[in-house]
Amino acid sequence: MRPKAATRDGFTLIELLVVIAIIGLLTALLVAAMAPTDIKTKIAGARAELAQMESAIQDYKNTLGFYPPDNPNDAAINPLYFELLGSTNGGGNYVTLDAGGKISLADLNSKFSRQGFANTSTKAHSSDETGAPMPFLNHLRPNQVGEIVSGGSTVKILVCSVEWPAGASPAPIAGTTLNPWRYVSSHPTNNSGAYDLWVDLMIGNKSYRVSNWSKEP
Repeated sequence: MRPKAATRDGFTLIELLVVIAIIGLLTALLVAAMAPTDIKTKIAGARAELAQMESAIQDYKNTLGFYPPDNPNDAAINPLYFELLGSTNGGGNYVTLDAGGKISLADLNSKFSRQGFANTSTKAHSSDETGAPMPFLNHLRPNQVGEIVSGGSTVKILVCSVEWPAGASPAPIAGTTLNPWRYVSSHPTNNSGAYDLWVDLMIGNKSYRVSNWSKEP
């Protein structure tokens, strides 16, 4: 009788290395194919948020007769969150109409370089009260609001939902991935007589600026 042929179990080392190499190549091709889609998705998201803020700022202007004040010393740390949501001052602290944000007069001075807000009142908002604060920006998602912790206090600002990559330098707000909307109304350089509003997106190794003065990032 002829001896039975031996059977082979598993793969050889060379075969395993070939399989791993093929998987690695396919993964690299897939990532490369998805990269343009990821860039377009993030830019589209930032543009949608830009349009949302532009609409709120224009409603503010139409109602109050001027654009929301900015921070003359820092375009990134600006009071848009409180101005567009509206606030009341009940004795030392400004509180947004939706009760989601609060800031003391001392923090307002130190963080925003301002003495007060324009869209505010010492009285609660009512539709028939002349001069009462009004909310112009509604339905904000949690990732559109950032919190800056400094000196034992927390201040809220408007941020883009596309975060700044961790470790990418220089970060807009040191030590965080917050990506604030930058706003200038007192001395805009791109929209004379109006305001400049923009955000920079760091995607991969490139930076893309989404702004209200250019349709192309």
